[in-house]
Amino acid sequence: MSRGDLKVEVAHVSKQFNGEDPAHGLALSDVSFGVRTNEFVAIVGRSGCGKSTMLNIIAGLLDPSEGEVLINGKPVKGPGLDRGMVFQHASLFPWLTAIENIEFGPRNLGVPRERRRLLAQGLIELVRLKGFEGKYPRELSGGMQQRVAIARAMAMDPEILLMDEPFGALDQLTREDMQRELLRIWEGHKKTVLFVTHSIIEAVYLADRVLVFAPHPGCIRKEFSIGLPRPRQKSSTEFMRYYEEIYEAIG
Repeated sequence: MSRGDLKVEVAHVSKQFNGEDPAHGLALSDVSFGVRTNEFVAIVGRSGCGKSTMLNIIAGLLDPSEGEVLINGKPVKGPGLDRGMVFQHASLFPWLTAIENIEFGPRNLGVPRERRRLLAQGLIELVRLKGFEGKYPRELSGGMQQRVAIARAMAMDPEILLMDEPFGALDQLTREDMQRELLRIWEGHKKTVLFVTHSIIEAVYLADRVLVFAPHPGCIRKEFSIGLPRPRQKSSTEFMRYYEEIYEAIG
């Protein structure tokens, strides 16, 4: 892909954590890849291969030890409104209702009350939580909390969604529901998505491309373009072929 096509460019990124033995503290080593505008890219690999570290560097929450990350051709120097982050646990503010959690970012930016309420109400409908606006996080299921977390990230209208195991804490049926919901939202609003997961099936079901990370230190072992039309049938021969190839690449 040409550089002009890229929304995100990771260029020769390494990450050494301070105070660690150089032989063991190198979390990432010379990682390079690009993500096109509106592309959905999944990162898979064993625990400790640097998937979350890579995502946090792209988010601007961590600085690389070497190399750089570019967004729209400009170096990342810290967190920005062009990136929205969704974590494994929803991390909602327990003292705020669902709609107040969604409004939190726009409120901090000084968006007028009526405008931000209209925005949040639209996002409530987008994530199919109409009727639950006034519920507190403790009153919502895990899947509902993650819907609120996605809506909260979307409230800032980021160009890029960074998702770190967002469905990892959910039961299997809820996880599959959330996968379908995420695709519906992505196809309707066309964000660029970087999605970290331990699940090969989830990666093949969701992504345009899958990057396989290897550990000690973290690096890209292999890349797969998923040439299957959506919606994808997880039981199909073609789907399982991708699963087996990625499984083998993880090792």
